[in-house]
Amino acid sequence: MMPARSALLSALAVAWAMSVCLGSVFPAEAQKKGGTLTIVRPTDPVSLDPQLETTAPGAWVYFNMLEPLLTMDEKMQIRPALAASYEILSPTKVRFKLRPNVKFHDGTPLNAAAVKFTFDRALRGTPPARWASLAGSLSGAEVVDDLTVDVMTREPYGPILRTLAMYCTGIVSPTAVQKMGPDFSRAPVGTGPFKFVEWKTNTHVILERNPDYWGDKAPLDRVIFKVVPEEGARMIALQTGDADMVLLPAPAQLAALKRDSKYVVHEVVGGRVVFAGMHAGLAPLDDVRVRTALIHAVDRKAILENILEGSAVPARGVLAPSVFGFKDMQLDKLYPFDRARAKALLAQAGWTPGPDGVLQKGGQKLSLSWLAARGRYPKDGEITEAIQAMFKEVGVEAKVQFLEWATVFTQFRAATLNQHMFTLGWVTSNADADYSLYALFHSKQVPPTGWNTSRYANPRVDALVEQARRSLNQTEREKLYAEVQDILAKEMVWIPVYNTKEIVVTRASVKGFTVHPVEYNLWLGKVWLDK
Repeated sequence: MMPARSALLSALAVAWAMSVCLGSVFPAEAQKKGGTLTIVRPTDPVSLDPQLETTAPGAWVYFNMLEPLLTMDEKMQIRPALAASYEILSPTKVRFKLRPNVKFHDGTPLNAAAVKFTFDRALRGTPPARWASLAGSLSGAEVVDDLTVDVMTREPYGPILRTLAMYCTGIVSPTAVQKMGPDFSRAPVGTGPFKFVEWKTNTHVILERNPDYWGDKAPLDRVIFKVVPEEGARMIALQTGDADMVLLPAPAQLAALKRDSKYVVHEVVGGRVVFAGMHAGLAPLDDVRVRTALIHAVDRKAILENILEGSAVPARGVLAPSVFGFKDMQLDKLYPFDRARAKALLAQAGWTPGPDGVLQKGGQKLSLSWLAARGRYPKDGEITEAIQAMFKEVGVEAKVQFLEWATVFTQFRAATLNQHMFTLGWVTSNADADYSLYALFHSKQVPPTGWNTSRYANPRVDALVEQARRSLNQTEREKLYAEVQDILAKEMVWIPVYNTKEIVVTRASVKGFTVHPVEYNLWLGKVWLDK
């Protein structure tokens, strides 16, 4: 049998270039310096502190201010960030050497104590970081010397390096956190190529170049993230020159934009699955026959063709194909669009037509409450309304409540969720199935601890994902994750709709930008303006 340490080294070998090749991942000096990049996006952040915010509206901003030890490039390969090198000391300990002469935006030096502070705050803070529940058995960090830090796990944890490369694990200034207290969430201090200037709620966030950045300096003087909720208004801003970059552009306009030399459509198949989630612990959705019927009632092909118009691909399961451990659930074969089948399953579950066409049982209507936002994911509002109409065709009433994203986020992360359904998306940010299957389907990951918003519980699934995350054998892990997905396919608590294409549209004058498969990783450090 291969020793544990050797197995871990073998499993992680593909994730890291040899230390002699470790250069900056950050780009060479751009052709032109200066100028302000204006970005329009649909929603405001919940926070700019990764301790509190792990969704894209915040991450788009803080990813350019706060840097992790490691990062992932556009091919999802691990690259150095604040760590210059690393060494596997044991199956539960990784030693990192930090880059020398790096300072936070407030002048505080980056050192091992700052890394320890960040992990202590994330894992044992009040509250702990939202990403802590996604970090496996990560237990903390120990200072070895000023530029050497050991990161530990409670038990062997296969995805450790990928977890430490997540966008939300950025190292924060201890000085700033202690000085600012709760205000840090609105004006974070990191080491990145941009530093914070201003946040006006629901209006804009402004960043400016960090002149003391340790790597290649950002060509841009400033970046302005504007909130423009309406899709059409975002596109008009691009066309009039009021915006240089659009996040979540209008799918209907993409074909024309691709033909117009004034614009560049940047796209890549991403790692996010957008779905209609079902609360498995709330009647009548605690009945698998009802959940199955609802999936059969949804015409996913029509949604992809008529609403998303080529801007996404059909979901093939609860994971995206780019994720290690993905298994194709064959959703179109298991759950084809079939209204007759949906009605039959609902009848088996005891639901009969009422006088108004809505199914009923025991004097109660089959009426589902639904929590959703508009503009967080491509066409999420329109898709929610389309599924609502499809449910009506089989006698199911859905009452949708549209709220601002920050409110929706807060509600589905609460300890108690009294909504039957919710529209949500999930990206496997470290490209490892553990990140999603554990966080979303383990019974101990029900909010507010974790992200199991469907309140799903299956002891066999719990055991399998626990075994897989402890294993250092990638082949074994793949088999375990396949079994998990087989179980989930039979007990579906999601209606997976689509796998995103990460699409960003810029004016042709924007140079040096590359779209990342992980939506959150909006790297602007090499962007420059040819105008």
